[in-house]
Amino acid sequence: MVQGVPTLHIFSAATTASHDERMMDNRKELLAYCGLYCGDCPAYTGEIPDAANNLADVLEKYRIDRVAEILFPEELGDYDKLQKMLEFLGNARCTEICRQRPDTETSCKIRKCCKEKGFFACHECDDFEDCDHIKTFMQGFHAEACVKNLRTIKEMGVEAWIENGDHMWFV
Repeated sequence: MVQGVPTLHIFSAATTASHDERMMDNRKELLAYCGLYCGDCPAYTGEIPDAANNLADVLEKYRIDRVAEILFPEELGDYDKLQKMLEFLGNARCTEICRQRPDTETSCKIRKCCKEKGFFACHECDDFEDCDHIKTFMQGFHAEACVKNLRTIKEMGVEAWIENGDHMWFV
């Protein structure tokens, strides 16, 4: 503060409250219909693509392809497969959450069901624990986590669950 010049407070309590509400609305949009939280997904946050790209850059910088070929031909004989995998993972970034995608760009049965029933997410449905759509989602890969998240959301409410931060991806 400059001496003799009063500090200007731009944000009132009302402005802060509406800002907080907008922030929570944005965070609620990251809750997928199935109960997974996109805000924690490594494809959405970029954690996996960034790590893959960083590793690919380091390997290229030190010409590990040549090291593999010359010094470790048996151990690293499939080095080109590693490069292809890193390239794939480096591009595996989710740029749109399921709520933002047009209906024509997704075949998700969970999303379709929620939208048809007017639900924000499956926790509003009395049958989510026995739902075939959830049980078969990604071949059952996230099914238990979805159900556990949905149970907790049903008990706590969406906002409290988001604030709690205990979101499951795998069980």
